[in-house]
Amino acid sequence: MKTIKDLTVKVTYKVGLGNLEVPNKVYKQLNEIVDEGGEVDGTGMDYPEAKEWLRNHIKERDCCDIEYEIEDLE
Repeated sequence: MKTIKDLTVKVTYKVGLGNLEVPNKVYKQLNEIVDEGGEVDGTGMDYPEAKEWLRNHIKERDCCDIEYEIEDLE
């Protein structure tokens, strides 16, 4: 048995959603995100409504493709 002092893992997964109704502000912010490259950072300061909606409606159990990248191991 080994003890790991520090483990950093980057988890990336894809989720497909369809037939959604979203508030107008969320829709606008999602479109802005797509226009600016498609990513939202962890703070979501520029798109608070979209980030909140994504956090509430996307769960890891819904993923169709998942990857684990070990970034650090001590």
